[in-house]
Amino acid sequence: MSPAHHRSQRRWPVLLVAAAVMAGLGVAATSPGTARPGAPPVAPGALVTAADAESSAWYCTGQSTPTGQVAVGSLVLTNTTSRAVSGRVSAVTDTAASATIALTVPARGQLVTSSPPTASGTWVSQVVTLDGGGVAVSQFVHGPSGWSEAPCQSGTSQQWYFPSGATSGSNVLYLSLFNPTSTSDVVDLSFATPSGLTRPINYQGLVVKPGQTLVENVGSYVQEQPSVATTVSTRTGRVVASELQVLAIKGNGLAILPGSPRTDVEWVVPQSLEIPGGSSDIDVFNPGSTTEVVTVRVHLSSGGQTTPFSVHVLPGTVWVLATSAQTRIPVGDAYSAALTATGGPGVVMGRVVSAPAGSPSPQSGMANAIDSLSAASPTKEWVVPSPGTAASPAAPGVIPAHLALANEGTSTESYTVSALTRNGRHTVASGTLDASSFASVGDVLLFDSGLNPFLVTASGPMAVSEDVGPTGAYGVVTMPGIPVAAPLDG
Repeated sequence: MSPAHHRSQRRWPVLLVAAAVMAGLGVAATSPGTARPGAPPVAPGALVTAADAESSAWYCTGQSTPTGQVAVGSLVLTNTTSRAVSGRVSAVTDTAASATIALTVPARGQLVTSSPPTASGTWVSQVVTLDGGGVAVSQFVHGPSGWSEAPCQSGTSQQWYFPSGATSGSNVLYLSLFNPTSTSDVVDLSFATPSGLTRPINYQGLVVKPGQTLVENVGSYVQEQPSVATTVSTRTGRVVASELQVLAIKGNGLAILPGSPRTDVEWVVPQSLEIPGGSSDIDVFNPGSTTEVVTVRVHLSSGGQTTPFSVHVLPGTVWVLATSAQTRIPVGDAYSAALTATGGPGVVMGRVVSAPAGSPSPQSGMANAIDSLSAASPTKEWVVPSPGTAASPAAPGVIPAHLALANEGTSTESYTVSALTRNGRHTVASGTLDASSFASVGDVLLFDSGLNPFLVTASGPMAVSEDVGPTGAYGVVTMPGIPVAAPLDG
C-alpha cells in the first residue's frame, strides 16, 4: 500500500486530541494497576495494547530530520496479531511543520516507515495512531556517529528519568520533549552530576505547547560532565521525553533512550560481557528524597554468583559501577546483573558500553535496564522488534546477535522464543530457567530467522533483551522485549 501524504497544518490539532484520548483510554484499560491522580502511570513506558483493543497510540521523539543529520530515524511497526492493522503517522517538527501518512501493518509482520516529510525543522516527533491493538512501535536512528534503536512510548507522564548521559569532551547530549496533548505543559529539568545536583535557570519553567517538539542541548548549561542523570518533571500536564546521546570519546556511538516514567526497586541487565580493552558501567540514579540501599548481584554464565556490590545511594546522586574494572567479573564470561533497592520508592538503572579502539562501528552505546513491570508482562509475552526488514534494515548487514532472558524470580520458569512470520510462529528455542539465572539464545539460532521479529513467552516474569550487531561489543545496541497487555475481554 502506498502511503497517502497529507500536509495540512489544520489537521494536526485534531489528531493531537484524538491521540491523547486514545492513549488515556489505552493506559486505563491495560495498566496492571490504578495510578493515583497526578502520579506516574502504573505501567511500563512501553506496553503493547491488547490485541482486541479498538485503537491504540504510540509516541516517538528524539529523531532529527534529514536537515538535522544528527540522528535521522525510521519507525518500525511490529504486528503480533493474525490480522492487518491500519493506522497513520503524524509528525511535527521543532518549527511546528507537520505532515501525516497512512499505513497498514501486515499480519505477524513488520513495517518500516520514514517519518512523514515536513517542510522545515531540525528535530521531529511522531504520534502513531492505530485502528486496533497488538502492534508495537519502535524507532531506529542513524547518523555520522553510528546507529541505535529503542521502543517508542505508549503513554505520557508527569516525569521521566534518565540514569545515563555525558557532556564531557566531544560527547553531546540532547533531551527531547514532546507534548502530544491538547493543553500546554510547564516543565522543569534537573541533572545529577559528579559535581552535584544542578537545576539550570534556563531549564526551569519550560513551556511546551500542544503539539510542540522541544529539544535542548544539555551541554549548553551542564558542561563537561562525564556522568549526567536527568529528571524531567512537569508542573502541569504530561509529556513524552527521550534522550539522544552522541558518543565520541571512547569510540563513536549513538544512543536513543526513552525515559523511564517511574523509579523501581528491581532492575535487570539480562546479559553483559566484558572484553579485553573495553569498558562498561552500570549507572544507578536515585532521583528521590531518601537514601536508597542498592545491591547489584552478578550471575555468571559459568555458574554461580560473585560477591554482591552494595552501596548507599544518596538522594539526587548517581552510583557509577565500573563493571569492566571489577576483578570479580571475569573477562569473557557472560553475566547478568540484577539490582534491588530498599529505603525508598526506588531508583533507575542504565548501562554504558565502549569497545576497544579499532572495533567495528559503532563502538559505544547506552541502554536502559529492564524494570520489574516490564519483566512482569500481563500476558507473560514480550515482542522483540527486529532492527528493520530485509528491504529496510537499520544498518548495512544488521542482524540480531543474542537474545537474553533473565529469571530473577524465586521459582523455575519455562520459556519459548518464536519468530513471527507471515505463516505463523516458528519456534526458535525453548527451555527452562532456574531462579536467579539467565540464558542466551545465540547467533546461530537467530540468524536463520533473518529480520523477523521475535515473540517470547514464559511461565512467569522474565527480563528480555536482544543484542544487535554488527557493533564493537555486547550492549552497544540493545532492544528490550516489550510486554504485551492482556485481552480486554478477560
